[in-house]
Amino acid sequence: MFKFVRARHRKAYLKLAWKHLVWPEKVYKLAHGKHAHSKKERSIIHELLALGIIHRHSSSSISSDDKVVFEKDE
Repeated sequence: MFKFVRARHRKAYLKLAWKHLVWPEKVYKLAHGKHAHSKKERSIIHELLALGIIHRHSSSSISSDDKVVFEKDE
């Protein structure tokens, strides 16, 4: 929780959380390595990719069990 409060992309996490009707902490956790288990969580990851907050390996397309490289908030 405390890491979310100091997150660099906090505003983006809040907007995505509001759009998808989830807690902002869930968006934060998805952006920092939590695996997506639902269609909603996968769509959040796709939007994080589109915003440039997270980056994926160039050799794979995103699916529920692909590996994703994440930026760390500083």
